[in-house]
Amino acid sequence: MNSERRRKELADFLRTRRTRLSPHDMGLQVETSRRRTPGLRREEVASLSGISLPWYTALEQGRDIQVSEQVLESLVRTLRLNDDERNHLLVLANHSILPNVTEDGSISPALQQILDKMGTYPAYIIDRRWNVSAWNKMTSTLCGDFNQIAEIERNILWRVFMMRDNKVRIVNWENVATMLLAHFRSRYALHMNDSWYQDLVNMLCDRSEEFREWWGRHDVSRNSEGEKVIHHPQAGLLTFRYNTFTFSESGEFVMRVYTPIENTGTNELLEDLWQGSR
Repeated sequence: MNSERRRKELADFLRTRRTRLSPHDMGLQVETSRRRTPGLRREEVASLSGISLPWYTALEQGRDIQVSEQVLESLVRTLRLNDDERNHLLVLANHSILPNVTEDGSISPALQQILDKMGTYPAYIIDRRWNVSAWNKMTSTLCGDFNQIAEIERNILWRVFMMRDNKVRIVNWENVATMLLAHFRSRYALHMNDSWYQDLVNMLCDRSEEFREWWGRHDVSRNSEGEKVIHHPQAGLLTFRYNTFTFSESGEFVMRVYTPIENTGTNELLEDLWQGSR
């Protein structure tokens, strides 16, 4: 467990939530034009939360201190955190709620059979590191054969941010990428004891300007559903809604299924693509 990294993550998260709030939002009568720091100051957060300034400063400096649930809930209210942000704060501040990972990484034949029965609906299974572990034929038709690519190219984040051919095909790329990253950030907090996560983040920060900028925002979300519009070179414009289903006891494996949005012509285009690939 890298507790130092977790404390830094907590400090950065608090700082970004603090700077997005204005004093006027909180009912404070202050002159903002002369302030060097955007948003609230540390002393204002401490006062509004009913905690001492040295205590709050210690949190933002990543010091090794124990934080009570009462203090955390006060910060939730002051910083106006939504449910996903509150959960993220609790994870960063309390190691005891981290999951115990016991998965062996294997996918049962029955799950592969379910994927195959999806027919024209692209579907795949993602492991706890967000690598595609199993997929159906339509996924291969749209995205290429996962058996023929490097292991890193099976990673969902890597594919979205680093694989140019994949990136340019996503019409609503920025929306998809930011939502995906916010969801990954929530997962990242649960697995900070796995150095693989930090290695991936470091590589993406080094190679992608968009990833580096958005990672610094500390946006979090547990929403795993959304819309994705793909421009396929053969089929044309395909519009999907994707849904993610947890099927393992620990929640470390999920299945993502893409269903055509009605009245977009996507279902018919997929049928034609499916027939042409058989």
